[in-house]
Amino acid sequence: MITKKETEPQKTNKADAAAASGDKQTGLRFPRVPQEELRDIGELTFGKRDRTAPTHQPGGTSAANSAERVRISGAEITDSPWRKICDLLITARDGSLHTGTAWLISARTLVTAGHCISVFNPGSPAHGKVRKILVMPARNGEMDETDSPFGWVEVERADLRVHPNWEHHGNLDFDYGAILLPEEAPLGEQIGFLDFGNFLDSVLDESTPTLSGYPDNVLEGTQWREENLIKQVTPTRVFYDIFTFSGQSGSPVFFPDGGQIACAIHSFGDNPLNSGVRINQQVIDQLNEWIEETL
Repeated sequence: MITKKETEPQKTNKADAAAASGDKQTGLRFPRVPQEELRDIGELTFGKRDRTAPTHQPGGTSAANSAERVRISGAEITDSPWRKICDLLITARDGSLHTGTAWLISARTLVTAGHCISVFNPGSPAHGKVRKILVMPARNGEMDETDSPFGWVEVERADLRVHPNWEHHGNLDFDYGAILLPEEAPLGEQIGFLDFGNFLDSVLDESTPTLSGYPDNVLEGTQWREENLIKQVTPTRVFYDIFTFSGQSGSPVFFPDGGQIACAIHSFGDNPLNSGVRINQQVIDQLNEWIEETL
């Protein structure tokens, strides 16, 4: 597990900075396309979502009630831990646009689902690492970087990492990866990051973590959270009765109290339970290896 010192972030709204300097406002923009055309990146690996049969769907629904979800409001989104969770706009290898979620684990490292980094669908035009990912921390419906409290960062393929057992074999137990931010954009220094840890089975079983991310079936670019029970654990996966939806692939499953420590990386929607990659010692070692690349 890594440790951090929590500090109050310095917001860098580019519109305010531009106005103060007299410069023309510039920045990244979210594409003006209908929301229904932005599909969860998992569809390229697992297939198109069947709304009436949620079994084996990427980031899909579970038996949990969607009414229990809570939106992170505009007043909360810049607070910890919500500001450390990022909306993703993913450009796949075939040029199509997709959605996902990631979260900061160091100044320049984010973790997400492996299928947000690399599509596993041999023979398809999208198979392999995606072209680029637009990282949008603490997003609350903004369509332009100049309206973001912390700015956006676009990351190219060369700075994306994924576990080889996912990239080459599509093994769900290794469905996780990392986004390495450029030196000039250490978002985690500004807004902080989540810790991650290897918890005992007895601690996880029947505990109540939070899962927070950016689902596709709500207002574009808004973050939603829910807390519910972990119902089953294996050495490599955690199964929970938390409602999720497409777009939340890569979301943290974490305990907000007591250090904001993540226990899993959300990757798969199913009935009756959703699941994520368990953060065991092997995952910790790999995440720390990716963090080391940015130091």
